[in-house]
Amino acid sequence: MTTPPAAAFGNLKNTTAVVRLFGRTEGPILIHVLKTLLAVIAATGISMRLELVAPRTAMVTVVILMMHRQSGMVMARGFYRGLGMLAGNLAALVLIALFPQERVLFLVALSLWIGLCVWGAAYYRNYQSYGFVLAGYATCITALPAIDHPYAIFDNVVTSLSEVSIGILCASLVSALILPQKVRDMLLRTGEKHFAGFILFVRSTLTMDLSSDELGRTHLRLVAERAQLENLRSAAVFEDPALRAHNDAMIRLAGRFLDAGARFHSLHQFRHCLRAIGDPQATAAVDRLCAAFAMLIPDSDESPAAELSQSKLFAGNLDKWTDEFTQTCDANRLVVRGAGPQSLQYFDSGAAQLEEAVTSLRLYLTDFIAIRQLYTAPTRASVEQPVRIVTTANRMVSAAAGGRAILAIAVVSLFWIASGWTGATSAVISATIASALYSVMPAPAQATRQMVAGCLLSWLASLLFNFYLLPRLDGFAALAAAIAPFIIFGSYLNSFPKTATIGLGFNIYFCFLSNLTNPSVYAPTITFDAGFSTMLGIGVASLAYSIVAPYGGDWVTGLYLRQLRRLVAKDACYGRLSGLMLRFDSGVRDFMQQIAIRPPAGRLGQGELLAWSFASMEIGRNLIELRETAQAAALPSTWPAAETTLRTAISAAFSAPSKRVVQDAVRAIGHALAVLDGINEIDKKPNVETKFLVRMRASLNFIRLSFLDRLLPLDLDGSVSDR
Repeated sequence: MTTPPAAAFGNLKNTTAVVRLFGRTEGPILIHVLKTLLAVIAATGISMRLELVAPRTAMVTVVILMMHRQSGMVMARGFYRGLGMLAGNLAALVLIALFPQERVLFLVALSLWIGLCVWGAAYYRNYQSYGFVLAGYATCITALPAIDHPYAIFDNVVTSLSEVSIGILCASLVSALILPQKVRDMLLRTGEKHFAGFILFVRSTLTMDLSSDELGRTHLRLVAERAQLENLRSAAVFEDPALRAHNDAMIRLAGRFLDAGARFHSLHQFRHCLRAIGDPQATAAVDRLCAAFAMLIPDSDESPAAELSQSKLFAGNLDKWTDEFTQTCDANRLVVRGAGPQSLQYFDSGAAQLEEAVTSLRLYLTDFIAIRQLYTAPTRASVEQPVRIVTTANRMVSAAAGGRAILAIAVVSLFWIASGWTGATSAVISATIASALYSVMPAPAQATRQMVAGCLLSWLASLLFNFYLLPRLDGFAALAAAIAPFIIFGSYLNSFPKTATIGLGFNIYFCFLSNLTNPSVYAPTITFDAGFSTMLGIGVASLAYSIVAPYGGDWVTGLYLRQLRRLVAKDACYGRLSGLMLRFDSGVRDFMQQIAIRPPAGRLGQGELLAWSFASMEIGRNLIELRETAQAAALPSTWPAAETTLRTAISAAFSAPSKRVVQDAVRAIGHALAVLDGINEIDKKPNVETKFLVRMRASLNFIRLSFLDRLLPLDLDGSVSDR
């Protein structure tokens, strides 16, 4: 029975649609897997052609660099890997020179050095951390084989640097030249999506569509997205000259997002507090201002990120609204004036909050448009120099990561010395590699289990490769064909978030345990020995990260919480004002990123930590703005004493929170407001000095309402939950 032409055409059309769908979904993954394989084979072949002893170092370099699909990320990692390898090999030379054939002293010094490198890797949350990772385990890989033969260290250093250089070169060239995927495209696409989400967030703060908890979670998600965009920016400058030329605008954009997001969130909290105290006249007037501005913001289907022209139109509407804001504000003040001076102050405070938020949004939009038109129109360079936001972790938490690494390496080294096991060098190396890699992973506890699984699979695969395939091979083409299925398997697993660490572990340790040498040596005993020792080293490192001060535990979170409160108690109250706001915002942002890995409930659950983060952000930012404005205003002689009392009270409220100190802070705020009210300029025609006073009252009123609305998450007995 023949198929009718129409049916055949329909089947062909369905098949074509399926193929296209597969190409859009699985196609990029398979292309990247094949590129990884090509880079591994190229690095292996070049290493063998140059008669380097162990091509596995070049192979490991490639699979680590090719974790990412984008060429910019590969080159960025390659750059810092090269720096790390140089530092690590230099350290290896120094250690061997200081402790030749002194195994105990050498291993003690090596443990301390690796612990220091792991501390640096855990402390710096950017590509710098990768350099610390490499500096740590490069020392171990280079120095340990020469522990009994000190003069061999020079050959090890030359071989190691050569193989790493070959791996970096192969990975970078393959990623950049063969069907490249640019970080630029991902950066711009992700940036547009983030901008659209941020504009919807702004709209939600104005319309009060979301509860405080929902708004907080949305803000948390946007902060995490912004951090990811910063990572993409750091990589994009390696591949795109235009982005590199406009790097300042992208750095400024990150800071202005933090400022604008915090201001609109503060506006939402201020209006929430205003409702709580029951001032209907001031609440209604502020709501009218916010509703008028919300009408300018496009709906989700008309996001201004869709077209550059829409972004420019939105910016023009912001400018027009700002020009008309004073008249709109004066009209609403006439309505509120009859409700009393307290309501009038609250309205002025809300209007000032809205005006500052819109100004911050306009600055953010300026840099967003400049970046969007990089390839469509020339842009005018801003004279404002950006301030880099350095992403760092808590020092004690980072020190704990270094301590875990020292403990893991010390335990394996002690076992090596006590047992006399000659193959235990692989255990020390694998413990070092695992400890270094765990320190830069966002969820080390889960990563440890996946890394162990990947190592076990790679060990079994290496046995198959070494004892069944390798003896039957003849020529490099056959070797490449034999390696291909294993690299493809690991790279494919590495392409999915849930199995990425398993795939990475499989590829790293397969390259390590396959033990390709030049010339090749058939040594079953060494292969089994390396497998056992590698599993031992990874197991000890995993145990250390899972048991000793786990990263997601209450101790670590408590340290971050105390650091957050110190941002207000020390920095916001007494810190140097130059650049203080951005430093404060970046500190709060780092804490928010830690919240994302916490469970939603528990002794230090996500809800309580979120409450602390926003309480610190709202009160700390307003206190900094109060201090900045007070410096520019002409104030009476009684103000410095009132400000000192205020700062002391707020510092105490965050240093040792309790209901009593919060009440003291509220009284100090009331006294500061009374000092400002004594100037009696609020009813005069607006001028520069009056605007300063309005801003100061806005900050004081917001802090006062925040305390009255119990923004600090205190227990009923007056203590805080982490004490």
